[in-house]
Amino acid sequence: MRTINGIATVLLFVCFAAYAQETEKTVLASDKKTQISVPSTWAALELNEAAEIQLGSEKDEAYLIVLNELKDDMYGWNLEKHSRVTLGSLLAKVSFPVVIGPKALTIGGRPAIQYEVRGASNNRNVIYIHTTVDGEKYFSQILAWTLPSHADAVRPQLLKASATFREVAD
Repeated sequence: MRTINGIATVLLFVCFAAYAQETEKTVLASDKKTQISVPSTWAALELNEAAEIQLGSEKDEAYLIVLNELKDDMYGWNLEKHSRVTLGSLLAKVSFPVVIGPKALTIGGRPAIQYEVRGASNNRNVIYIHTTVDGEKYFSQILAWTLPSHADAVRPQLLKASATFREVAD
């Protein structure tokens, strides 16, 4: 009897561990220049027509877009300026914004700056994670968001996905 209980306990643990371990998928941008890894349950969504990557989970209220700008076309821009300008564009669309950051990061071996913005948009409270990556060829803006009621579960997913961003070699 003790052996059966032990086997049942081990099987239960293995099943729970497999269930708890979320699988990921890597998504290639529409221009095939960048990629990001996200939970396998996320799907392509239409969130921003200018975005090279746009996906998320409507069930989990988790969303992410990536916008790339070719550095060769941007005279006098650097990581800090790109981050400030794109953050300013976001803040212009958010009511009562509270900004946390900046936080200096390295993503894919490249310097990055990240902010968290809490505020209201379209009559809903929203938490945004705004990340700018100074890539080899592109300034890339990763904008991820969720609702406060989903933040405990979703915020770690958004941060993890943002940290997997990479430019793709030609």
